[in-house]
Amino acid sequence: MAEGLIVAFHPPAVLDRQRLRRAWQRAAPTMSAPEGLLAQMGQPLLERLDDIRLTPTRILELGDRSGQMARQLQKRWPKAQVCALAPFPGLGPPPSRGLPWQRRPWQLVGEARRLPFARGQFDLVISSMALHWSSDLPAALREVRRVLAADRLFLFTVAGSESLQELHACLAQWDRERGGGSWPRQLPLPSLAGLGDLLTASGFVLPVVDRDRLSLPIPDLPWLLRQLRAMGAGNHMRNRSQGLGGRGCVRRLEQLYDQEFRQRDNSLHCTLELLFGHAWKGLDKSHPG
Repeated sequence: MAEGLIVAFHPPAVLDRQRLRRAWQRAAPTMSAPEGLLAQMGQPLLERLDDIRLTPTRILELGDRSGQMARQLQKRWPKAQVCALAPFPGLGPPPSRGLPWQRRPWQLVGEARRLPFARGQFDLVISSMALHWSSDLPAALREVRRVLAADRLFLFTVAGSESLQELHACLAQWDRERGGGSWPRQLPLPSLAGLGDLLTASGFVLPVVDRDRLSLPIPDLPWLLRQLRAMGAGNHMRNRSQGLGGRGCVRRLEQLYDQEFRQRDNSLHCTLELLFGHAWKGLDKSHPG
């Protein structure tokens, strides 16, 4: 079962990384805001550290886009060396100016599927809503395990397969109305059960996965689209439809969203599924990484 899942989550170069880089760099000011959605989604992940007995000396914050989590980790463990690895240059705020004797996070650039670190370097790897953008989740998980020291912790969140299901249903209806096929609009996202299988297949031990399935109230569809753009989210697939877009598309999608998902109390909602996971690197000789 796990082998089949790895195939399913290893699509052939479907992500347009140049388009993703441009979108994230444009959204960098809003992504780095302390009150922004990225910071809010990272807070529950940090709170889970309160229940874990761990005093790390080297920490990797994987997929950094705002700098918020790296600073919180440095504040929690002031003597630790925190590495904040961003997928592209130009993300996050400029380095903060602390006192000369205070440690500050290192800001680096690199891909999750090819981490630029030696084996066994970190006591904690933490990642908030970033790994699903790697386009090769199994490779990213194997790399995380490789750079972790033995008996050390991996803690993360990713978007689940039910995220934005209302929006994707409207987009599929729009495709049908235009008489064309359904265009791919997002990377394959893991389910709760599939994520646990992937962790086990990648060589982690004692994996625990759970989820928060949130129904978020929204004023209207354009507001939701603006929030997604502010996070750098969007259709960043290589074979995306070039003819889809414009005001006419947004107006029709707004009509469909209102028709299909308006609640009895006259409110609109969107679904956001956050998958939480933590696992440990053991000493399994069948996974020498």
